[in-house]
This record gives sequence, C-alpha cells and structure tokens, in this order.
Amino acid sequence: MSERPRLSYMQKLQLINRDARLTIVSNMGFALSWGINDVIFNLYLVERGFVEDFIGFLLSISLFVSAAIAILAGIYTDRRSRKNTLLGGSFLVIVATALLYTTPSPALLLMAEGIIGIGWALQSVAWNPYTVSVTTEEERVHLFSVRFGFWIIANFFGFIIGGYLPELWLHLGLASTLMSSYQLTLYAGLIPMVVSLLAILPMTKDTPTPEQLTFNIRNLENSGFIGKYALHWTITGLGAGFFIMFMNIFFNKAFNVDSATIGLIFGINTIVLASANFLYPILTERIGKTWTIIGSQTLSLPFLLMLSWSPSIGIAAIAYISRNVFMNVQLPVMEVFFMEGLKKEEQSTAMGLINTGDALARGVGTNIGGVLLAAGLVRAPFAFASLFYIIGVILFYWFFGRTDDLHSGDRSETVEMARTS
Repeated sequence: MSERPRLSYMQKLQLINRDARLTIVSNMGFALSWGINDVIFNLYLVERGFVEDFIGFLLSISLFVSAAIAILAGIYTDRRSRKNTLLGGSFLVIVATALLYTTPSPALLLMAEGIIGIGWALQSVAWNPYTVSVTTEEERVHLFSVRFGFWIIANFFGFIIGGYLPELWLHLGLASTLMSSYQLTLYAGLIPMVVSLLAILPMTKDTPTPEQLTFNIRNLENSGFIGKYALHWTITGLGAGFFIMFMNIFFNKAFNVDSATIGLIFGINTIVLASANFLYPILTERIGKTWTIIGSQTLSLPFLLMLSWSPSIGIAAIAYISRNVFMNVQLPVMEVFFMEGLKKEEQSTAMGLINTGDALARGVGTNIGGVLLAAGLVRAPFAFASLFYIIGVILFYWFFGRTDDLHSGDRSETVEMARTS
C-alpha cells in the first residue's frame, strides 16, 4: 500500500473545521481581556492601598481553589459534555471578574478570586479534550499552534489597550483619579470575555461515549505517563509562581516605568512570540515534539537568570521577551504531546490531575513572590524560579528525552518509556 502524501503547512491549516475555529475565536476573547488585566489589575490594587503580600495572597486564592477541585472537575467533565463545562466555567469567570473589578472589600475580593478558581478549573479540564475531539492527528499540532498564535495576538492588543486606556480616560475627563481610570480600563476588558462566551454557544455539543460514562480515576491506563508529566509541570509551575503574576509590579518598582511602558513591553513580547509560534510546527516535524520541548525550555533559562540582575529597563525587557518566547512558544507542542499519550475517556481527568499540581504549586510560589516583593526584594523571585525551572527541564529529559523521538508522529516509544521507567 502506498504511503499517504504528507500535507503542506497551508494544507493542514485548511483542514481546521468550524468547531476548531470557534475555539480560536473564544480563546482570543479571553486573551484580549487577560492582556488588559495583566497590565492594570495589580497596579489598580496598589492604587486602592493594598500591599504586595496581600496581592500575592489574593492572586493565589484562585489557584488554590482550582487545585482543590480540578480532579473532581476532570472526572465530572469526562462523564459530561465538555462544551457545557466550558459554558459554565466561562460564565463563572465573567461574573466573578466583574465583582473583582468593583468591590473594595478584601473579603469580597477573596470570594471573587475563589469563584474564578472554580471557573478556571472547569475551563482548563475541558478545552484541550474538546479540541482533540474535533480534530484529527494530522492537523492537531497546527491547530494548537495557530490557536496559541492568535491568543498571543489578542493578548498583544490587550496589553496595548491596557497600557494606554487609563491615560485616555483621564484626558477625556471620564476618570478623575488614576485608580478610577484603571477601573474603567478593567471594565472595558470584560467586553471581549462576553464575546468569548458567545463564541462557545454555536459549537457542536459533544456526547460522552459509553466508556466515558463508566470511567473513574481507578481506570486510568496511563498513570505512569500522567504522573511523570504532572511532576514536571508542578515543579515548573512552582517556579513560575514566584514572578509570573508580578511582572508589571517588577517593572514599575525596579525601573519606575508607567503602565504605558509596561503595556508596550508586554506588547512587543507578544509580537515576537506570535512570530516564533507559527514556525514551531515546522520545527516539530523536523526534530519531534520531545526535543522541541526540551530545547525551548533549556534556552529560556539564561534569560530568566538575566532578569535577576538586569541593570536597565532595556536589558530587562530583552531578557523578559526572550525568556517568554522560548518558554511559552513550546506550550502548544506540550499540550499535543500530553493529549496524544492519553485515551479519550481519561483526558479531562488527567488534565484535572495536572492542573491540581500546577495550580497548587503556583499558589505557593505566588505567595512567596508577594512576600519577597513586599520586603523590597524585587529581583529575588527570578533567582529562586530559575532553580525550579532547571529541575523541571532535567526531569522532562529524564522521563521523556532518553529515546529517539526524531519524527513528530512517533509517540509510542516515548509514551511507553514514560509508563514503565
């Protein structure tokens, strides 16, 4: 039998169907909103009079709640419609985020973050399994990469909007204080969230198979693979928690730059990241998923260390952008790598296990990072994070890299090794 001809990059993009395209649109809505949030929210809280250690604790609440229910959310989602799970999770996130931007009460802020954690848990266990269910292996890496690329582009516009809207509100007289201009900007960020929810409505509703209806956590067939991947993801998440949520505060405190400059730095980062992202499917076809992941994570490490001593905003911006490109551009490849190592009926439960470890670790790291910032140690989080990232890279190589994974389609040897080693 003759071998099926390999499709070109553009031919694979053309295979992306309506439901998969709607996932791109929905992801872009949330990306635009969170881009605005990433620039403004922490600065808004500082203007309200909250200190960094409370901000770190507040931001960790959603992570801890997500960790607490992620496994149950995964088991539930594996037995139900993943589309309905996405709708419910998105609705909770929108309502709670609106409360987060409105109330000055610490207790209500904490409650809102907790509800966001529930919504995140539901979204995170449903997105990738739903996407896998509406795609074939042939176009999957390309879809995940394209979706991430458009997420980055939408994030870019969120950063730019978030950076410049506060000054616009003040100039137009719609806000009288910096805090009120920040709040109006955050409210504007809720609009694309609603668009994201609306994009989920016309997606095809998925129906659980008989295997999914009878599945429970005791039936996991790939527990070794899941456990090894989860350990790597948790260690890396702990490192990320030290600084990811605080980059706007870091740039503001270390170099005394305003929100417009921070938004510009974040925006340039997304342009570079988007450009690199669309090239990664080609790289993956040449060297395989495993070595794409290992190589990218390793190359990010020197730039993370550079952030711990950067003497100027220019060097810090270059280090931040370079680190983000190498560490984040391989995420779609990791998602496909993980999903393809699982059976359909265990995918959401496995995502719940992964998200539990990741969210718990990030919550711990975020609290520590907030305490370090409150103590004036604005560079220390990067040094601590580097140690955990190094451990994470070593673990991924040990678990998955000791095999010849030179072809993107050859997963059997790597997965089998992960199950048994």
